[in-house]
Amino acid sequence: MTEQNDSATTQPTAPETIRAIARELHDARVGVYTVPYVSPRLPERDLDAAYAISAEFAQLRERELGVRPVGRKVGLTNPLVQARVGVFEPDYGIIHDDMVFASGVVLPASRYNRLLIEAEVAFVLKDDILEATPEAIIAAIDYVTPAFEIVDFRYDGSVGQIVDTIADNAGCSGIVLGEERHRYGSVDLTAAEMIITDGGVEITRGVGSNVLGDPINAIQWLAETAIRTGQPLRAGEVLLSGSIGYIEPWPADVECVATISGLGRVVATVDSEK
Repeated sequence: MTEQNDSATTQPTAPETIRAIARELHDARVGVYTVPYVSPRLPERDLDAAYAISAEFAQLRERELGVRPVGRKVGLTNPLVQARVGVFEPDYGIIHDDMVFASGVVLPASRYNRLLIEAEVAFVLKDDILEATPEAIIAAIDYVTPAFEIVDFRYDGSVGQIVDTIADNAGCSGIVLGEERHRYGSVDLTAAEMIITDGGVEITRGVGSNVLGDPINAIQWLAETAIRTGQPLRAGEVLLSGSIGYIEPWPADVECVATISGLGRVVATVDSEK
């Protein structure tokens, strides 16, 4: 399914532990509060267990809230971000329909614990990806657009260990999609420059090559992982490729704008009174 555990003698995490942790994370998200890191209850680097928790977390949302999956996100694709948080490999999470917003949205701060902002390239598919070759992936892309990821963890602190961030849906609590749609290949994404500003003040910047050398490489990693786990990427899904710049605290009560050269912009505001 994922990278194997470091020790062949490590006992698998009990199903009841996976279900209990997923329930804690789900309830914390609904109630908007924090819980302890889950890593102390998992064998070291048990990525299979972490992804099983994430999957159960997503299924709880679908069963109890009536939401449906509409995409996936790749995280920790930028070495600058990896170095800052101390996690040195990508991860992925699920995007549900209640997590997708249009540019210009006003987000109520009361729905989140501690919002972080990042900007990236979103890919939207027109066909399934059943083979993770560059040709098949490119042929399946409908369009690309700038996006904010709404990052919010259920933990009172940094992302913790890799199993902590994976279990908590890779920190993804929503996305904001940009104002323009562009054909893949019409813009050199490796050279595309991104800047996020709040009221004209720069928050962070970066270039597309920060994302695994090219944002399409993050999509290929995701396609390979999705096929390996028996859940291939499907037509209509929106895919986030990972932060181009640093992930920073999201300033409240000011319009935040991310611009990616050649792709346009995405705009969102967090309202501290809501």
